[in-house]
Amino acid sequence: MSFTELYTTNWCTACVLAKEKLEAAGIEFETVNVEDEEALHRAFDVWKHRLGYNPNTIPQFWYKGEYIGGSSAIEKFLKENHVTLY
Repeated sequence: MSFTELYTTNWCTACVLAKEKLEAAGIEFETVNVEDEEALHRAFDVWKHRLGYNPNTIPQFWYKGEYIGGSSAIEKFLKENHVTLY
């Protein structure tokens, strides 16, 4: 299954920045707000199934079904894929 998702909350400034950077890079993704209990359970199910554990930070990013990780991993992903912002 191939999906691209950014797991966030409303109060997380790192989430807002990650979302802005991914959008500026032209990457299409679904935003999953884990403040919603159903979305949180879905996230935990995906993470536990695919990673074997639940990351304890947000944001968390998956690109085309591949786990990228949190804020610093998103930055690294964008640099490694030669994505120029601004």
